[in-house]
Amino acid sequence: MYLRAGGGRIIVLLFLAGLILTGVAVAQVNNGDVSCYHCHPKQVNEFEKSVHFNKNISCTDCHGGDIKINGTVISINVMTKDFGGSPSKLNLTTFCSKCHAQVTAKYETSIHWEKVREGRTGSASCIDCHGLHNILSSKNQDSLTHLENIPLLCANCHENQTKMQAWYYGIKTDRFDTYKKSYHYKSYLSGGNVLATCSDCHENHDTRSEDEPGSAINPANLPATCGKTGCHPGANNVYVYGGKIHEEQSVTLFFIDVKSLVTYFYIIMILFELTFTFGLIFLGITSGLDIRRKNHD
Repeated sequence: MYLRAGGGRIIVLLFLAGLILTGVAVAQVNNGDVSCYHCHPKQVNEFEKSVHFNKNISCTDCHGGDIKINGTVISINVMTKDFGGSPSKLNLTTFCSKCHAQVTAKYETSIHWEKVREGRTGSASCIDCHGLHNILSSKNQDSLTHLENIPLLCANCHENQTKMQAWYYGIKTDRFDTYKKSYHYKSYLSGGNVLATCSDCHENHDTRSEDEPGSAINPANLPATCGKTGCHPGANNVYVYGGKIHEEQSVTLFFIDVKSLVTYFYIIMILFELTFTFGLIFLGITSGLDIRRKNHD
């Protein structure tokens, strides 16, 4: 009886071991990411739903290392062979350009890339707009870059006063508010299709300042921008002038931008308080030295 019971246990254990090894083998064949999944299941699950999955792209293409499992659940080579970890914003384009050379080249002419190179890591990069591991096609309604989601995507930065305050970028933080007052957005709210969004006018990858000659929103280029196929064909034959793309400012007082006024006020107050505080400290130190000198004399 005892031998039979012990033999039964052995058979069950062998059966379970076989299932585990089979599961590992299947995972290895399908994804080759068992090593990554062991510590990063969330990221791997997101990656399996992305456009990159099943396109001969693996974790190592962006992070380095070696995911060859060699029959074990965790490969010791994963983090020992050219492992680079998470790419920084400054070298992110190096990885994306391997497959998206033309798009990356356009992005590197944009004001976003210019700010990244200046060390302003809050500026938009590939992953800020497309996501990290769960990158979806722009045709997917759940994608960050889907047409209906673009205004909110841009608003994540451009409505953020910490990022956009005047002393940092000098960009007004009411761009989404004013866009919502435009015909383009009102048509969507009325049940129509999304018409022009941020990327239609400002471009998506090569977004530039209005002052730059190559900018899509430079006054000289507005006829071509508005005259795109699917927008206003024929507008490229007219001269666009006057008016506001983003309608009236959200907060104005006697033609003064209140948001900017408050920002400048706080900057001046902070500088005044710092100057006053350090001035008191300096006077305290110098007066203390004078008292010691007089007592010594």
